[in-house]
Amino acid sequence: MITLATWVFWLSLVAAAYTVVGYGLCLVVLSRLFSRRPAPPPVGPLDVDFLIAAYNEAAHIVAKIENCLSQDNPAGHRLRVLVVSDGSDDGTADLARSVRDERVTVIETPGRVGKLAALNMALERLTGDVVVFSDANGLLAQGSLAALTEPFGDNQVGGVCGRIGIDPETAGSIGRAEGFFWRYDQALKAAEDHMGGVVSAQGSIYAVRRHLCAPVPPGVSDDFIMSVRVVAQGYRLAFAPGAQAHEEVTERAADEMARRVRSTEMGWRGLMSVKGLMNPFRTGLYGWQLFSHKFLRRMMPVFLALLLVSSLVLIGQGWFYTAFAGLQVAGYGMVLAAWYMPPLRRLPLVGKAMFFVMTNIAMALGVMAYWRGVKSSLWQPVRDKG
Repeated sequence: MITLATWVFWLSLVAAAYTVVGYGLCLVVLSRLFSRRPAPPPVGPLDVDFLIAAYNEAAHIVAKIENCLSQDNPAGHRLRVLVVSDGSDDGTADLARSVRDERVTVIETPGRVGKLAALNMALERLTGDVVVFSDANGLLAQGSLAALTEPFGDNQVGGVCGRIGIDPETAGSIGRAEGFFWRYDQALKAAEDHMGGVVSAQGSIYAVRRHLCAPVPPGVSDDFIMSVRVVAQGYRLAFAPGAQAHEEVTERAADEMARRVRSTEMGWRGLMSVKGLMNPFRTGLYGWQLFSHKFLRRMMPVFLALLLVSSLVLIGQGWFYTAFAGLQVAGYGMVLAAWYMPPLRRLPLVGKAMFFVMTNIAMALGVMAYWRGVKSSLWQPVRDKG
């Protein structure tokens, strides 16, 4: 007899498998059925504004500005860098002004107002054709500017997102696991780009036509809302794998967890504000992609919890259920041990398993924070001490 626990087990297993693997496989298969998107016409010289919001980034800000201005620029784009210091008290603004270049503008907020308010203040000062958003601590690989602006030769492209690079040689176990995640995520973006367009951008590096930029409402992820608005306004979001930002990932698991909780809370609020875009009858393939890539991914903790509970209930109902329950208990136990004993993270698969579990716990806590009415505004960037 099929019990409720059996139904819950199989439905949860199918939902989890689709979210982690099935969606990607569907993308790969469908993308091969679509004719390859033609290369965009050559893009003419553009006025490009780099917008960098910074809070206490004295260790990175000069290198970041020089990195932006020294990008290969074969199309002859006219560059400008606008740094907005959000109440920094470590000399960030003064160091930014020390870069003697007429293309650099530095403004300061009246005290600490938060990244979103700082960005909104800076957006009013921009005059370029395209705005490049990039984190203060992420250096861009050479060729990123050219790769990021090339798709704008297509008038239907309203925004372009790049990719994150994490050096496996210098990264710790959490960093390497996150690098694996980003490679997977960027493979999804490449397939999405071939079809309805990329779902959303990540804040390390992305660009949007300035006339599509609008003030960011409080309590949402600025990169998510800014990029999905491109689609809401009838344009396509493209992917430029040649545009890459290099970032460091902290090995302090508790700090990384807190960052992800906050990111999920703000990301979920942003998703709920544009939930109509998940309707495929309105947005076509993009609606299915947004639902699968963003909504179901944040539901993954629910699927995993139901899968664990139902498999425990089904112990003794067959060798498969018993073995599946045992594997989950053993896996979660190893992750718990690795949390308190960092050397265990170097064991094969343990680091990736810990990152997977940590990410899903953070997503669960983040969505719960949203429903409790938490609204993040100010936070301290997570950095490892050098």
